[in-house]
Amino acid sequence: MDGDDLILNGEIILEGDVLPHDFCQYMESGCFSARMVREALAGFDGDVTVRVNSAGGSPYEGEAIRSAFEAHRGRVTVIVGGVAASAASLMIMSADRIEMSAGSFLMIHNPSSCICGTAEQMRREAEDLDRLAQVYASVYAARCGRTADEVMRMMNDVTWFGPADAVAAGFADGIVGEEPEADATLTTIMALHQRSIANLRMCAKKFHGEGNPPSAQPTATAGQPQASTAATEEVHMDPEDDNAAVTPPTPQAPATTQTTMRQSDEEAIASRAMQAERTRQSSIRQMARPFMASGQLTEAQVDRLIEDGTTAETAGNRMMTFMAQAEPLSHNGGPRARITRDEGETRMEGMIQAMMRDYTGPGEQYRGMRLRGLAMELSGSNRSFSDNDTIRSGMRSTTMMGGAHGVSDFAYVTTEVMNRSLVAEYERRGANWQIVTGTPMTASDFRELHAVRFGGDFQLKTVKENGEYQEATLSDEAEGLKVERRGRTIHLTFEAVVNDDMGAFNRIPREFAMASRVMEASMVWSLMRTNAKLKSDGKALFHADHKNLAAAAAAISVASVGLGRKALWEQTAYGSKDADDFLMVEPNLLIVPPALEVTALQFATATTPGKDADANPYKGTLRPVTIPNLGTAAGGSDTSWYLVSEDLPPISVAYLEGYEAPTVQTIEGMNPDKVTMNARHIFGAAASEFRGAYKNAGA
Repeated sequence: MDGDDLILNGEIILEGDVLPHDFCQYMESGCFSARMVREALAGFDGDVTVRVNSAGGSPYEGEAIRSAFEAHRGRVTVIVGGVAASAASLMIMSADRIEMSAGSFLMIHNPSSCICGTAEQMRREAEDLDRLAQVYASVYAARCGRTADEVMRMMNDVTWFGPADAVAAGFADGIVGEEPEADATLTTIMALHQRSIANLRMCAKKFHGEGNPPSAQPTATAGQPQASTAATEEVHMDPEDDNAAVTPPTPQAPATTQTTMRQSDEEAIASRAMQAERTRQSSIRQMARPFMASGQLTEAQVDRLIEDGTTAETAGNRMMTFMAQAEPLSHNGGPRARITRDEGETRMEGMIQAMMRDYTGPGEQYRGMRLRGLAMELSGSNRSFSDNDTIRSGMRSTTMMGGAHGVSDFAYVTTEVMNRSLVAEYERRGANWQIVTGTPMTASDFRELHAVRFGGDFQLKTVKENGEYQEATLSDEAEGLKVERRGRTIHLTFEAVVNDDMGAFNRIPREFAMASRVMEASMVWSLMRTNAKLKSDGKALFHADHKNLAAAAAAISVASVGLGRKALWEQTAYGSKDADDFLMVEPNLLIVPPALEVTALQFATATTPGKDADANPYKGTLRPVTIPNLGTAAGGSDTSWYLVSEDLPPISVAYLEGYEAPTVQTIEGMNPDKVTMNARHIFGAAASEFRGAYKNAGA
């Protein structure tokens, strides 16, 4: 699954569980990941509607999705149609607007986990969960305008909100289909605006002598004070009607009190307007800062956006337009791409290189850095008089990564070092099984794929007198092959960092690379050792019907090898109907268990015989290969030997697409006591071709 799977009718649909991308990759539906949401958002340059129906899942993925919504350039409107619970409610908190359908629910609660271990491990897990709950409470609190303590109490009670309750509590902005309430400030401004227009029109009429002249004031009756001035009158006019009459004034508060109230309202409105304007300017300048630093935007362009009254929501699009116009055209008429690296990326790459002892680039400034130094460097301004507190602070710092994917800077750097070191070690170690497999295939998922063999009757036939050519029929047969995932969990503990255990840190990638190669070899060679069955015909790889199994067991000799070569020479193409349609397979490998290594080497070593009858004609044609996986130590035989042609390998192998080498992935990257990673390898093998291999049980 990918981001495109989430887009339907121009909207992003998030239904099912919130899970890490690796899990979603193996499921056809019912889940989504932060990576998929980011890919879907990339398809929208402006505003986007997101429909949510999810009971939750991984809180780290939920936070990564919330961050993605927050970073999106356009306006994000979330419509909860069903439920947004747990991690799913967390992920929508950064949306510009949240609407609830009439029968939907929103739920918040404390994060939970399962653990088996010692009392100390359980106490640490409880502390981690408390820390997570506090962080998530602050996110909810920022949205609903409440204190974090208030939200914590709601989370402790596992609070469910219906549509109206969610709006009232501040977690949502409206209910689908209902008209939004008018903004109180806007209503006040409009009322004052209309009143000002009416007063101005009244003054204009008085100035031109229309209506009651200023001297024609009502006469006070006995016992009543005369109305003071026109300033105490209230004018009731239709602002759109220039001929509206002035109605008699109604009793009012004293002029001083009325003026004070009016000034107070106007001051409050002016204060809000000034604050909104400061926020707009600050948002635009903050948005423009990285582009100005890289020279892609000028100060004058940013000032123009501010002076024009451009809103923060549309400023991003205007900035992109400025930068696109300034880009030089490429040879095909489009803007030329430019790649820049900011200071944070350079710093992070320098740390990664230094940990790998590579000082040729940005790693030079961190020369000699070790695990302990890495954690202390990442603590930044949070350094303490206690080195251990500083290390703990550095292990949970998110200054450079911003907490993306729930991973701290320390977890990201150490995982990246593990990955790069692992790939380098893996590629450095050769794979002896490649001599019997050929080029690996690529699997797009964990379902069975097929190693297909094509063949047929390709003999050239006599063309008939009328020029008609005889048809050749193409045949095929397939062998099933699945990849499987294997791996182990790695813990980089706080104790290892304090002890600066670089030995263990460097040893882990090397040992896992070795384990990956051992796993591959075991899977491949066990197929030959156990004489695995082919799926196409249900018969063993080496079988009398396949004409590639010696009828009589014999030791390696000129005679027995000659019989094996004869069997391979006489193999015919699949689907052939002619007895003489030979493939002409010539073996070039003599594969033996360790017990036959000396015999195989002696057989293949060039020597000068005493007489012609003792000559070995195959010495220069076979390369001896010793494989321990074929011997009795692995459950095989110490006497069996094999002839194989590398041009027609008997085994097919495959990697999962994008995982052509073992990988390391962080699964717990915000815990200051440890970084937990999964080291895994995804690989598969199956017997697929019998025509290029021959077996003799030996004697």
